[in-house]
Amino acid sequence: MTNTEKNLTQILHDLEKERSIGIRSKLSSLSPYEIARLLEAMEPRNREILWRMVDQEDEGEVLKELVEDIRQNFINEMDTNQIIAATQDLELDDLADILTDLPDQITDEVIRALDRQDQIRLESVISYGEDTAGGLTNPNILSIRRGLNIKGLIRYLRSLEKLPENTNYIYVINRSNEYIGSVKLVDLFTEDADTSIEEIMDSEIIPISASSSADQVIITFQNLDLISLPVVDKKNRLLGEITVDDVVDAIQDQANSEIFNMAGLDDEDDIFAPVLISSKRRAVWLGANLFTAFVVASAVSLFQSTIDQIVILAVLMPIVASMGGVAGNQTLILVIRGIAMGKIQRSNALRLLSKEMMVSLVNGFFWAIIVSFFAVLIFQTSWEIGIIVGASMLLNIFASAIAGVTIPFVLKRVGIDPALASGVMMTTLTDVLGFVTFLGLATLFLL
Repeated sequence: MTNTEKNLTQILHDLEKERSIGIRSKLSSLSPYEIARLLEAMEPRNREILWRMVDQEDEGEVLKELVEDIRQNFINEMDTNQIIAATQDLELDDLADILTDLPDQITDEVIRALDRQDQIRLESVISYGEDTAGGLTNPNILSIRRGLNIKGLIRYLRSLEKLPENTNYIYVINRSNEYIGSVKLVDLFTEDADTSIEEIMDSEIIPISASSSADQVIITFQNLDLISLPVVDKKNRLLGEITVDDVVDAIQDQANSEIFNMAGLDDEDDIFAPVLISSKRRAVWLGANLFTAFVVASAVSLFQSTIDQIVILAVLMPIVASMGGVAGNQTLILVIRGIAMGKIQRSNALRLLSKEMMVSLVNGFFWAIIVSFFAVLIFQTSWEIGIIVGASMLLNIFASAIAGVTIPFVLKRVGIDPALASGVMMTTLTDVLGFVTFLGLATLFLL
C-alpha cells in the first residue's frame, strides 16, 4: 500500500469518526503535493471538509498542485481576500499558473497586491503560453550589472533579506537588462575576493528563448544535464530562469497528457466530477469512435455474401485486425514519443520508416506462418483459408508499420496533437484494412 493510500484510509476513517484534531495533525505532517493528491482521491463531500482543515499558509501551495478542475471549484468558493492571502507567498511562476483560473476582476486584485517589481515580473511570465519556456519561467532571480568584484557582490547579497529559492546562478546583465553571462553561487566562496565577476562568469551558458516550446526545454535540460537555465526574450533581455523542478513537473504533465489524450480525456479533469459532466466530456470522443465503428462495419458489409457462404471467416477475421492493430500501435507509440523528445524528425523519418517496414516484414512472416498453422489445426479449416489468414495478416502488419510512422507526422503538420488522434486513426485503419484484405482475398480465391 502506498503512502497516499495509507493516508487516505486513515483520514477517511477519522472523517467518519469526526476526529478533526487527528486529521489536522496528519495534514500538518504532509507536503502540499501529498495533500493535493489526497483531495483528488476523495469524493466531493469529504473533499470540502478536508479543504477547510488545510492550514491557510499551505492553501496556495496546495492549490497549485491540484488538477485544474478541482482547483477551479475551490477558487469559486473563496472570496478575493482569501485568494490573495493564499497566493501572496507563491513563487511568481506558480502564481501565474493559478491566475489563469481566476476571474479578471480577482486577477487584477491579486496583481495589485504585489509590489511593483513583482508585478512587472509576473506580467512578463503570463504573456507567454503555459507550454512555452516563458510560461515555465520563474522571474524571481538574482541579476547584477557587470563591473563588480566578488567582495562587492557578497556584500550586496548580505544586504538582501533572503535569496530566491533554488538559487544556483547569479545572472550578469548590462544596463538594458540584456543577458551577458552567469556566475555560479558556489564560485563566490572558492575564488579570491578581489576577483572581478567577469573573470569567473560563464559566458558559455546559452539562454533559451521564451518562445521555445516546453518540449524543447525538456530536451535541453536532458541533453545538457542542467539544473537551471536563463530565459530571454527576442531582444536577449533576461526574463528569469527555469529550474529543474519546473522541468520535472513539465515532464510529468506531458506524460499524463499523452496517456489521457489517447483515450480522449483531460488529465486536468476531476475523476469524481458529477456524472452528467463526465458523460458530456466523454460523449464527443465516444461519438467519434462510433463513427469509425460504422466505417469498419460498412467495409465488412461489402463482403456479406462471402461471410454467409464461408462462416469460419467471421471467426478468423478479428485475428487479422487485432495483430495489425497491436503492431501499428507499437510503431505509433515509438514515433509519438520520439517526436516529443526530439529524437525523430524529418531528417531521419525515412530511415525510421524503412527500418519499421523491415521489422514488420520479419514479424509478419513469422506470425503469418504460426497463425496459418493454428487456423488449420484448431478450427479444422482448409489450408487455403489458413494461407489467406496469414497473407492478409502480413499485409496488415506491413501497412500498419507505414501508418504508424506517417500518421503522427501528418497530424503534427496540420496542427493536431499526434497523441490525441493517432490512436483512433490507427485502430480504424488496421480494422478496415485487415477486414478488407482478408475478406477480399477470400472472395477472390475461394468463391
